[in-house]
Amino acid sequence: MPRRTWRASEVACAAADIFLRAAELNRNDARRAGNIVEFEAESEILYTGDIHGHRNNLSRILAYADVSACPQRRLVLQEIIHGPPDERTGQDRSVDLLLRAARLKVAQPEQVVFLLGNHDVAQLTGNEISKNGRGVCKAFTEGVRYAFGASGDEALAAIHDFLRSMPLAARVGRTLMSHSLPSPGRWTDACLDILRGGATDADFRRGGPVYEWTWGRGHTPEHIEQLAAAIGVDFFLIGHYHTGRPFEAIGRRALTVSSDDDHGCLLPFAGATPLNQAAALEALKPIVSLG
Repeated sequence: MPRRTWRASEVACAAADIFLRAAELNRNDARRAGNIVEFEAESEILYTGDIHGHRNNLSRILAYADVSACPQRRLVLQEIIHGPPDERTGQDRSVDLLLRAARLKVAQPEQVVFLLGNHDVAQLTGNEISKNGRGVCKAFTEGVRYAFGASGDEALAAIHDFLRSMPLAARVGRTLMSHSLPSPGRWTDACLDILRGGATDADFRRGGPVYEWTWGRGHTPEHIEQLAAAIGVDFFLIGHYHTGRPFEAIGRRALTVSSDDDHGCLLPFAGATPLNQAAALEALKPIVSLG
């Protein structure tokens, strides 16, 4: 996978500069230990699910978050890339949304946190995902080159650096937020160790702990209980699932949230208040209702 070889100040493409600065902020977050960002108890969290190029949803989310006016607010974003073809150009223009979010990270670094997802991992490793008969990694690469022309490869390398810099999880109190969780039967000591330490390229490949954290499916209430005990948390918020519903409870300790269609939701909650299934379900907000 492409690795960073230059500093943000050394690139000619303005977008590449933004992605590299955002990557540096991701890596150097003082609240980050290994692959977890620990939010302050007084934080007001806005957890969103996958975006996948849904322009209107991201606009509503950012307007509702209004992070510049709300210093205690922490906006958690994931899987912005790999959207549908643009009606006018036929290109995947989800890079526009990713750039908008990266700009916000640069402007408000304490308040915007990205979680690594399986589509990000696929883009980094070249492990193609087919969606509606279309290879989304190839489509995204073509969309970046379309958007930035002669600077497309420079922008793409910076995007890869930005994606690779994202943590696997964020935590506040005893609530853990991540894109997914390792599947039943796939949990190993390495899956716990990766939360505490750095990741190698091999960790992103199939069977590696980063891969397992981002691609996991088939979670059962019993498995969630085991993960909660192993990690030392009470509740999980995850994205990743596409069931035709904007959310889905998995037993009493996990809730999936989807934000990539017209029925998508986000979940605001106070970091100081322990989260449980009933409170989470009550707090969910349809994105379309945000204005």
